[in-house]
Amino acid sequence: MIEQSNKLQLHYFFRDNSHSIDAVTRNECEKELLNIFNEISTSLGFTVRIEAEPSQEGGFKEIWKFLGDNAVQITLIVSVSTIFISRFPVENKELTKLQIENLKLDNEIKKKQLQKLELEFLKEEDLDELKVTDVVEHLQSNYKIAWRKSNYYKKINSYRKVESISVQRFSESSSVGSERVVERTKFPSFILKSDELPDLEVPMATIDVISPALKSGKFRWKGFYEKEIITFEMQDSIFKSDVLKGNIHFSNAFTIEASMIQIRKIDQDGGIKVTNNIVTTVLATIDNGVRTETEHGKQQSGDSDEIE
Repeated sequence: MIEQSNKLQLHYFFRDNSHSIDAVTRNECEKELLNIFNEISTSLGFTVRIEAEPSQEGGFKEIWKFLGDNAVQITLIVSVSTIFISRFPVENKELTKLQIENLKLDNEIKKKQLQKLELEFLKEEDLDELKVTDVVEHLQSNYKIAWRKSNYYKKINSYRKVESISVQRFSESSSVGSERVVERTKFPSFILKSDELPDLEVPMATIDVISPALKSGKFRWKGFYEKEIITFEMQDSIFKSDVLKGNIHFSNAFTIEASMIQIRKIDQDGGIKVTNNIVTTVLATIDNGVRTETEHGKQQSGDSDEIE
């Protein structure tokens, strides 16, 4: 059984034996850590509040108190957070395949996966090391936690004064379990080297055209896709040629059905950002409700018929 805890202490050890830390660095690091705590509690379906307690000397110690209605859930969050902050990553160059696949999972699917862990009615006698390990392994696939942890170590690695950090659980004023230490030499191993994500291929995107590029050159189109205004590159040379020749006339209700590639990356806050939309092939146009297949579209339909 895991001993109850409701506080997490993060201890910065400095090379000059001082007890002060750069204010901007401290605030930026705390932001990343708080986002890790919140993402963990949100993923587990728990509601908690986090209070910061006065910092202490000994290097520099940050202490957060977790508040909620369920002491067992609080212990689980503190235990999992302690492990996540200090756990040496298996892969550290980029997001793992599992984390990338996790991006595609619907929230409802994620909830069903968590339900299998039976955390909602978790009792004190049920919370053991095996249960904590199961939760940690499940959350390893959460790219937001991995990204936030990477951001944290990136910031603290650039602050040369820090020799090492440690994290430890507390129950009020008493320490719980052993202190987990991470040396400076290990900081770079926690930093993800790339913010790039695999391109997302959309085989059938329906885009309401707002403004086409009617002149030759690298001009971008503008459209309405999945309730958002986007700009995109038109790389279908045949369709583009027909537009420039005046063979296609645009109305206020002109839509294209197309295969599209979205170039993506992770932004500083751990969100997925589309940096470029590329329409590779226009399959059909819809003008005032009248749908017309392009040659590419007809070829694709023919291929589908042959397969069937």
